[in-house]
Formats: sequence, structure tokens, C-alpha cells
Amino acid sequence: MEKRIFLAIGISIALLWIWAALAPKLFPELAKKPLPPKPAVTSTTASSTTSTAPATSSSAPTAVATPTIAPAPAMTQVVSATRVQPSVFRNDGEYVATFSNRGAQLVSFKLLRYKQKHSRDVVELVKARAATRTDFPFSIEAQDAAFARRVNSALYAVSEREERGRHVIEYRYSDGAVSVTKTFRLDMLQPYLFDFAISINPPVPYRVVIGPGLRTLSADEHDSRVVMTGNGVIERESKFRVINREKAPLFQSYDGLQYIGVEDNYFLSVLRPTHGGAGVLRRIDIYSGPKEKRAELYAGVNASTDGAVAGQAFFGPKETQLLDRYDLAGALQFGFFGAIGRFFLRALVWINTATKNYGFAIIVLTILIKIVLYPLQHKSILSMKKMQRVNPKVEAIKARYKKAKSDAEQRQKMNMEVMALYQKEGINPMAGCLPLVLQLPILWGFYGLLSRAIELRGAPFILWIHDLSDKDPTFVLPILMTATMFIQTYITPSTGDPSQRRMFLVMPLFFGFLFKDFPSGLVLYWLVQNILTIVQQSIMNKWWKEHPAELQNA
Repeated sequence: MEKRIFLAIGISIALLWIWAALAPKLFPELAKKPLPPKPAVTSTTASSTTSTAPATSSSAPTAVATPTIAPAPAMTQVVSATRVQPSVFRNDGEYVATFSNRGAQLVSFKLLRYKQKHSRDVVELVKARAATRTDFPFSIEAQDAAFARRVNSALYAVSEREERGRHVIEYRYSDGAVSVTKTFRLDMLQPYLFDFAISINPPVPYRVVIGPGLRTLSADEHDSRVVMTGNGVIERESKFRVINREKAPLFQSYDGLQYIGVEDNYFLSVLRPTHGGAGVLRRIDIYSGPKEKRAELYAGVNASTDGAVAGQAFFGPKETQLLDRYDLAGALQFGFFGAIGRFFLRALVWINTATKNYGFAIIVLTILIKIVLYPLQHKSILSMKKMQRVNPKVEAIKARYKKAKSDAEQRQKMNMEVMALYQKEGINPMAGCLPLVLQLPILWGFYGLLSRAIELRGAPFILWIHDLSDKDPTFVLPILMTATMFIQTYITPSTGDPSQRRMFLVMPLFFGFLFKDFPSGLVLYWLVQNILTIVQQSIMNKWWKEHPAELQNA
């Protein structure tokens, strides 16, 4: 039996790899949307300095116009402001962006449709800064550190206007020697996406950056095993990569860039250059104690040799339709079984139009999955019932070889006799493992979906379940799930193998401990799956008890 279990695990892994390879071909609508062709890519270079790379230009997606780059003011003219002046742009129902003429930077970007975990406050995508820091998004990094500090702390002259249906905020600064212009164009019809253009005259080596990290986490999110925030994201050559912030190099540049930025499970901030040089990820280490270190990433784009950099910036939620619309679909990662996760997300969104509750949508989807898998699960239960019936014959065979435990040849003969008996009785020993093999990719797909799909973030169910993407605070669902697994194990036909029985009795405790910190939506799925299996098993047990001849002929 132990060999069959290991063989089942091996088959499971093989099927998972086959699924990963075939899913994009079988479900092309779930594959990532192709991007427009980009310039030829040179090899990635790494450096420990902050020098900028030579310029490479890239074309913008057809849905977005290439932003114009306003010329910097004349060098001999001093241009500045005398007071701090915020500029606020509100995209009704979506976000509120606040820029400051102190450094001409984005100091706040609030998402109006999303709340902080366990709070009434909306999500703020600009990470909190100390009062003395001036490295908000769209700050300047340069080889000349004094120059960077000066332009990041300067008060820029600001002008605002409406231009072709877009709100334009233009900042200008000059100390008589160097001039800087920053322009932001925000569109009511393109939520979360806006144009930026920066020009410095005379040209100096610099880059524009966003970061460090992404948004300020709540205490609950800091302690969560599910939330992963502040990682770098890069797409080049139409290939998407996630750079773990803790393992990222101190400095890395990337040519042939399509976009670069930082992310967490649910939100994304990226720069997509249409004019400029290489992309850059830079890591800083923040020490909050002698042994407490946290890495943060800055993402940036180098200016071209003409002193300008321009493109689009996206600050927003990782909604499936939104990312598809802006050619950012690669940033929506549901894990190894992403195709399954995407399929289930589409199904849940569709079912939710009728249920108006994602918890009930999960229940409906679980029932549909159970119906689809019913023939295989029926065959599995039937196989285990037959194995239980012939178990006395199996034990008789094992008894004859009891004294030959160390004789490999005799053990092989015993296994051949057992398999011959199974073949005679029409039993497939592996049939009992098949439903578990099929459940694994479904379970992992659900996990990736519930821990990363923003559509389910904050979605309530009933009573104490206020967020299906968060763990059950009372642990009631994990306890019920563990109890139903014990019941399922108890009523499932046993082959009489003590080692198998012990393993099945330990599994509920293992799963219960594992699932206690998982999203409650995932626990709900497994709980409903257990209940349906108990009902199915009970009905079949009663049928076979009343119709024993049916089992013989099955």
C-alpha cells in the first residue's frame, strides 16, 4: 500500500506538470494577452552604483497615446514657488491623487473602492514617509546626490489646465543653472493610469523612481502569511518576473523594458516608459532593531541622453479586466496553477451576479465541481468497497509470506499474487487515489485565487466571516472542516491496512492545522467538498447494504 501511495504522489506531480504545459493551449483565452513588439533587448547588466544606462526607446500600447515632453525652462531664468501647494485630482468613484510642488512628486494615491483590512480607511498606495524625507513617487535619483536633494526638496512653480479631456499638472523649477520640468496628465476615462514626462536641461544622468515598497500595511497584514508585499515586478521581452525584495541585489538594471514597479497580492504600481533608458530596481535595508531588518525596493527608469524620460504610470488594483485592458496581465499571478485560478475567478464572478455573495458563489461552484468529478469519485469509492470485500483474501496471501519479510524475491511473488487477485476481481488499486490527484490542482488553484484575486478581497459571507480572503478569526470553519474529514474517513470503506488507516486518521489533524491560517473561502470550499462526499458515501453505503448483489456485479 505504501508503494501505491508513493506512486500516486508521483502520478500527481506528473499530471500537474502536464496541466501546466497544456492549460495555455487548451484555454487560450486564459493565456496572457500578447503585447506590442518592443525594441531589441541587450543583455541585463548589474552594478552596485547608481549610474544611469544609455537610452532605449520603446513604443507605447496602442490604447494609450505617447505623452509629450514639455521643454525645461530657460537656464538663465530662476523659476520656483514660495509656498507648498498641493494639486488634487479626483477620478470619481475610483481614486484621489494628490501631487505636491515640493519636489513635484506624488504624495498620495487613495483608492476609493478599497478599504484597509479591518478598517474604514481607504487603501493608500503611497507608502508613509518620515517628515524629513522627500523620496515620494517621481522623485529624482542622480549621480550628483546634492543635485538630487536640491530638486527633490525645491518648491516648483505649478500650473494646471484641461487639455483634450485630460487634466494636466505641470511643474517647473530652475535655479538659473539647471532647469526641471515635470508634467502629469490624468484622464477620467482611464482610471489608475496616467502619463508622466520629465525633462532636465542641461541633460544630466538621472532616473525617476517610485517606492520604496508599496503602501503601508496594517498590523494584521504584517502578521499574515498570505500577504506578500513590496516585491519588484518586471516585464521585458514579453516575459514577466517577480523579484523577491529580500533576495534582490542592491542594484540591477534591465534593458528592453516594457514596465517595472512594485506589487503586493492585490495592488500594483509600475512605470511603463515610452521614452528613456533602462529600468532599475534598487534595494535598501531598513533596520528597526539589532536583528530586525526589512528590505524595500525602489523601481525607476533612467533618462535618455537628451535628459528626458516619459511614459505611463499605473497605480491601482490588480483587477483582471483592468490589467488586461492596460496590457499588464502578466502581473496577475495565481501561482503554479494560474490557469485554473483564472478559470475559477471568471466562474465565481459570473455566479456572483446571481448569488450576490461570493461565499454562496463558492458553494455553488463547489457543487458544480462535485458534479463534474462525480463519475471518477464514484469509481473510486466503488474500488475501495471492492478492496474491502476481498481484503480477507489479501490478508490470507500476506499470511503465507509472513516469514519471508526479508526475502525480496518472495515479497515480489506476494505482490504479484495480490495484483492477480485484484485483476481477477476487477479492482484498480490506484482508482482510490485518483480523486485526490484531481483535487490537488483545484485546491491550489483556489488558494492562488483567494489569496490574490482582489475581486474577493474584503468579500463577506455570513455571520462572523467578513472577508473570504482572510483567515477565519474564530477558527470555526477549520474546526468544522477537520470534523467532517474525520467523519468522511470513518464512513469510507477501509482496506484493513493499518498503516493506511493511521495515515487517513492523521490527515484531518494535519489539514486542520494547515488550514487554520488559510483564507476562509478556501476552508469553505474544502468543508463543502467534505459534506458532499459524506452525503455521497452514505448513500452508496446504504445502497450496497440493501443491494449486496449490485456490488458483486459492479
